[in-house]
Amino acid sequence: MVDLLKLLLILALTIFLLLKKWELGVVLLLNTGLVALLFAYPLAAWGRSVLGALVAADTLDLAGAVFLVLVLAEVMRRTNAMEQMVTALQVLVPDGRITVALMPLMIGLMPMLGGAMFSAPMVNEVGNPLGLSADRKTFINYWFRHAMEYVFPLYSSLLMMAALMGVSVFDFIGASWPLTFAALLGGVIWGLAGIGAPAPPPESTVGAMAAGTLRPALTVRQAWLTLLRSTWPILLVILTVVVLKLPMVLSLIGVIALLVAVKRVPPREWWAVLKRSFPPSTFLAIVGVMVFKHVMEDAGAVNSIPQALSTLGLPALLVAFAVPMVVGLLTGTAAAALALSVPLVAPLLAGGPLDGLAAGVWLFVGGFSGVLLSPLHLCLALTREYFGASWAPIYRRIVPAVALIVAATVGLVLL
Repeated sequence: MVDLLKLLLILALTIFLLLKKWELGVVLLLNTGLVALLFAYPLAAWGRSVLGALVAADTLDLAGAVFLVLVLAEVMRRTNAMEQMVTALQVLVPDGRITVALMPLMIGLMPMLGGAMFSAPMVNEVGNPLGLSADRKTFINYWFRHAMEYVFPLYSSLLMMAALMGVSVFDFIGASWPLTFAALLGGVIWGLAGIGAPAPPPESTVGAMAAGTLRPALTVRQAWLTLLRSTWPILLVILTVVVLKLPMVLSLIGVIALLVAVKRVPPREWWAVLKRSFPPSTFLAIVGVMVFKHVMEDAGAVNSIPQALSTLGLPALLVAFAVPMVVGLLTGTAAAALALSVPLVAPLLAGGPLDGLAAGVWLFVGGFSGVLLSPLHLCLALTREYFGASWAPIYRRIVPAVALIVAATVGLVLL
């Protein structure tokens, strides 16, 4: 019980400081010291954990991938690819309210930590003409990015959950798929509802490009070709990562090099591209999240959660849901939340009202709901940073949307 109170204190302090507009990376780095103090983690061991986290493969891969995603987005912006993509989408999907959600939904099919940064520039391009606030753009990009995580079999969280429950991933999806509709509904209610329908552009300006040159409106066929020409770098990354299983960093380096060569980006622009692709606060947040996660695990803080909750005398169903949720809140990653909690609490559901697949869905949603609510979740942290949104209005959208998922889960597995 004492350990649980310590963890709740750390979480409460994190939320308080974020609401006071402290940088997430600074807050989390300070929290590593608090973890060491509260859990009697020796100073020398704390130092080794921090240094180990800074040079860990997952930290370096994540920082490299996010940097390269920002480089790719900046090159696409400078070569008018973003503008062309929006122009084509205006013809193919005239309602920008659909387009602004469709882009993170599609990019969400490319599983990667911090992957919301891939679609953020696109959401910005479409969202600005719609007059969307920073918190609404943040929510739309973040929420729709994860709406398919209940059914898309390439997500590591689904693969891990199926493995932990001893079922095929497709059997698990057969039980969890209705939750995607609940997620989409939550995105519509708290993200898209209330956005005014954009006025259709004049016929003569539908095909206007960034330079201001007007041309006749695109036909549907021309729009598809324009969309393909403007999005091929993204499609190529998806192909090489998802289908060919190449490392994300190598794929991005190759695609960026090819794009620079094809578009003939002059060397004099390279430094400006690299400079704009390295916002210090974004990478401080990455370092803070990864160091905090490593210190929490090394200090054994997360492992104390199941035992602490089990001593409260709560119903087994509630404990089995709460443990993955708390771990998800404190780690910000679904894989960690499930791997650290499911083996410990799954036995609590044995012989209860839930069968194997229903129990798995219950545990999965517990962990994933905590991850969606966590300020340590890099997709949320980086998207908020990109749009410059405040935390409070973002959570006014996220909390009820997550509550809808939980309510749908209760109906799905218990009723």
